[in-house]
Amino acid sequence: MKSSNLGTAFYVKFSYLLLSLVFAGQIFAQEDDGSIKSYVDQLAFGLDFSTDVSEYMLHNNDLNFHLVSNNDVKMTMRASYKFLDVSFGFAPGFLPGNDDDELKGESSFTEYSVNLFPKQFVQNLFYRRMKGFYVENTEDFFPLWQEGTDPYFQFTDLKSIEWGGYTGYVLNKKFSLRSLLSRQEWQMVSSGSFVPALRYDFTKMTNPFDDGRYGKENQVDIRADLGYYYNWVVTTTINIAPYVRTGIGPKFSKYTLDGIVEKNSYFVLDYGAGFQIGYNTDKLYMGIRGSYNGYSYKSEEDNTITNNLWHGLLYLGYRLNAPERLKKLL
Repeated sequence: MKSSNLGTAFYVKFSYLLLSLVFAGQIFAQEDDGSIKSYVDQLAFGLDFSTDVSEYMLHNNDLNFHLVSNNDVKMTMRASYKFLDVSFGFAPGFLPGNDDDELKGESSFTEYSVNLFPKQFVQNLFYRRMKGFYVENTEDFFPLWQEGTDPYFQFTDLKSIEWGGYTGYVLNKKFSLRSLLSRQEWQMVSSGSFVPALRYDFTKMTNPFDDGRYGKENQVDIRADLGYYYNWVVTTTINIAPYVRTGIGPKFSKYTLDGIVEKNSYFVLDYGAGFQIGYNTDKLYMGIRGSYNGYSYKSEEDNTITNNLWHGLLYLGYRLNAPERLKKLL
């Protein structure tokens, strides 16, 4: 099947599925009865510290490259008010894990993200830029290489720029996904919900070589995603929220080197699970999150490519009354 036909058929089928779920959600939805406390009228500022490592699995014939950016800890500054939640993330060199350039090379990371919450929908848009990667499985290419002593095999000029997002729908009105994503709400009564979503992103990777050649790869990913989230109210100020999700969809790639173009399409399985423990007052909020994400697909050579990642997140924030000028603006 051609890539274009695969993408079109997949998109049509998922559109029917999403519309059916939305219609079912509207029929069985119940009015809010105090199960969710809203803070959308307050201006909130937050700071996140995360250990999510940016990784790529590249394969070439019998060789597999496990590329990792040298940014073990990322810091994200967040602001939210009314319908809008925006954030800016980067990887400062002074944080532990980001300062071992001699062995792993220099890496840079920048991310901008926006979350919107029109009624029961959630809309995310992001832009992410990374430059500088090292090969974590360097020992596969250099048998005498010693970890902690010898530098990793590096792609210092390899750059990845990614645009993407997802559109989701919370089927249960009594469940607040917003409380987990932007902390603009707080769950008062234990509840859970299925959240179908469409995920999409476009990635452009470029790498100039020492001999003057220039390689470029464009990737398009589309996922039909379904997750279940539950928010367990332990006390009025402490919640525990586990979740599990999975997604399937096509991945299209186009690689260009020396005027030679190679096109491929794959069918990808995406999966993840995690939990969040949160503490909340009307002004101060904080918490931790642990998650596991991965994906798997087969290459044209019938090699199974997998990538599994563990993430950790620590967040804290503070809410305050919005200034009059901001109230008039929004």
